[in-house]
Amino acid sequence: MDSRERLPVKLSGWLMASSSTTSFESPAQETLTARSEHLELIAATLPLVQAEMSSGVKLGSLLRAEIENWPPPLNEEHSLQWTFERLQSYPQHAGFFSWYVVLVEEHRCLLIGLVGMKGPPDEHGIVEVGYSILEKFQRRGFGSEATLALMHWAFQNPDVKQITAETFPELTPSIRVMERCGMTFLAPGSEPGTIRYGITRETFLGI
Repeated sequence: MDSRERLPVKLSGWLMASSSTTSFESPAQETLTARSEHLELIAATLPLVQAEMSSGVKLGSLLRAEIENWPPPLNEEHSLQWTFERLQSYPQHAGFFSWYVVLVEEHRCLLIGLVGMKGPPDEHGIVEVGYSILEKFQRRGFGSEATLALMHWAFQNPDVKQITAETFPELTPSIRVMERCGMTFLAPGSEPGTIRYGITRETFLGI
């Protein structure tokens, strides 16, 4: 996976996994969550992003997760501000921006990365997804698992007709993972030198 900013981030690939959408009461407000086999995804809200801007201690407390190292690769102040401004302007679209990825283990929960989308579906019903996982937790399938949980959540919205992702043609492992998971080449990407892959609702739900 490669990226030039936090959101939109570039998708490396995914594997099928089950997930569901639930909610819980945080100290700030009701928050969307999605679960997969090893992970809990928690949708970013203004209070969570403000906590992240303030300190890792506050963010970890709201997420009920330990934070060993933060942020994940290719995430910085500019991209965090991007998420804050989107949530501030479009709070009704929470869930279509950033999600925190928490690894749920037997005795503890760890914040290990982010997944997200550029925003709600466009006029064609398309959203773009991606992820960033802390280096320590890479190559363990967590990026794939988290992205699939997010895709499953997104496709529950009837307005989402297709999910796309962009990468660079030299990133063979990223392309191979996307193809194994049913994505096919669509066209050149939105940034110079990138390529775009995608999967429709019908294909995804039929895998």
